[in-house]
Amino acid sequence: SSGGHGALAGYSYLVFNLLCAPCFAAIGAIKREMNNAKWTWFAIGYQCGFAYIISLIVFQIGCLFTGDIASHIIGIIAAIAALGCICYMLLRKNKYNENHLIENRK
Repeated sequence: SSGGHGALAGYSYLVFNLLCAPCFAAIGAIKREMNNAKWTWFAIGYQCGFAYIISLIVFQIGCLFTGDIASHIIGIIAAIAALGCICYMLLRKNKYNENHLIENRK
């Protein structure tokens, strides 16, 4: 049972399926391009983890709009924290200048 969130759970699943690791042929291409099994598994894990976090955010923010806050408070807090981390990573100051570290002088 989806707890009354059938469409919201469906949208969250669609987001996860859209962002999750690709088919086996694409995974084979990733392995061939990276030429290392460790980095291939890292890429697959990263894609699945990123997909899970984004689908969690979609579902929990959707619960805010449907008014079901009380039963999802921990998930909402986790989704807001994940969204904050993603925004920080996107908007932080770039430490690199032409592929070299900038020295922090005080």
